[in-house]
Amino acid sequence: MSSTSRPALSLSPEMSVEDAIASFSAVLEDLQVSHARLEERAAHVEAELCAANTELAAKVEELDEVKCHLESVLTSIPAGVVVYDAEGQVQAANRAALEILGTEENEIIGATQWSGLAGREADGEPVEVLCSDGVTRVLAHRFSEVTRGQQVSGAVEVIEDQSVLVRTQERMHRLDKTAALGTMAGGIAHEIRNPLHAIQGFAELLVRESAGETRATHLATRVREGVFEIEAIVSGMLGITGDGDLHLEECDIADLVNAACGAALRQRSQADRWSIEVSVEADVLIADRIKVRQALRNLIANACDVQPEGGAVSVSATPTTSGVEFRVSDAGPGLRPQDIHRLCDPFFTTRAEGTGLGLALVQRVAQLHAGAFEPDATPAALGGASFALTIPSQRA
Repeated sequence: MSSTSRPALSLSPEMSVEDAIASFSAVLEDLQVSHARLEERAAHVEAELCAANTELAAKVEELDEVKCHLESVLTSIPAGVVVYDAEGQVQAANRAALEILGTEENEIIGATQWSGLAGREADGEPVEVLCSDGVTRVLAHRFSEVTRGQQVSGAVEVIEDQSVLVRTQERMHRLDKTAALGTMAGGIAHEIRNPLHAIQGFAELLVRESAGETRATHLATRVREGVFEIEAIVSGMLGITGDGDLHLEECDIADLVNAACGAALRQRSQADRWSIEVSVEADVLIADRIKVRQALRNLIANACDVQPEGGAVSVSATPTTSGVEFRVSDAGPGLRPQDIHRLCDPFFTTRAEGTGLGLALVQRVAQLHAGAFEPDATPAALGGASFALTIPSQRA
């Protein structure tokens, strides 16, 4: 209330009614003036509060826009970005990171360790990682702490999927190796095969002329087996690096599969150790019969080789929309995920006695027919490895 306000209402017995009314009116007038000033002050404060609230709302809206923009930027970054809090728990991950790691946001948020994350161990070098979705990827990680003054408030890990780059480099290396192999194979095949055939002929004569199970018969048989092995290596080299000409004809699928099975077992001394189950649902295929049979023979032989003491092998042929899918499965030890992308490299093998040419030849046959060859790392029905060779029917 103002300092010039009139004194409070004071009534005495001697005061007349008129004086009392005048005094009351004066006090009431003073109260009305004070109330008006209070209302004016309240309106001013309210206006100031409204202006402050409006400014604050604008700031909140601006911050929301900045936050949404940053989240959009984070989401749109092609590399994977994972944000940690000060305790090392995952606070956020963009879409690329979730796709690379093969996981969902609700699964990784709050985790301190995750398959595919390197954390403080990140050094920027590409490494093969088995991610949560079961896919092996080549990832490069970079890690950086976020600080406020002298205090660490969190960290950021950037993940780059270099699988395509590494696979492309490996493919280029494989092509270079194949080209070098072709040059070598073309130069030595003729020179090797002439004396090789002579050795084979002499070994056959020794086997026929030797009576019974003599030492000479045994040694001649070993010589003949060595010749077969060298011939297989030369044929494989020529098959991988040979021209792309296809000799197309209508192939009976059942005959093709049975011929491949017979060829795979023919050179094995104890063929009864392996049980081959054949399932053929496709009828005919227009393709290069010799090349497809050779590819199937290699797959079946490989399925037997990984079971040196014998075992089960299944061979199936099912029709597709454009051709036939041949699948060969075994009950062997299976495939290691880290070896999948190298299986078709010439001379790559996981067996000490293998040549590393069989699967490379299968892939070459698939390429010539514009088909596909896919090793499968997941356990097959028999518990081992499984290989699918898809051959589209060609136009004659």
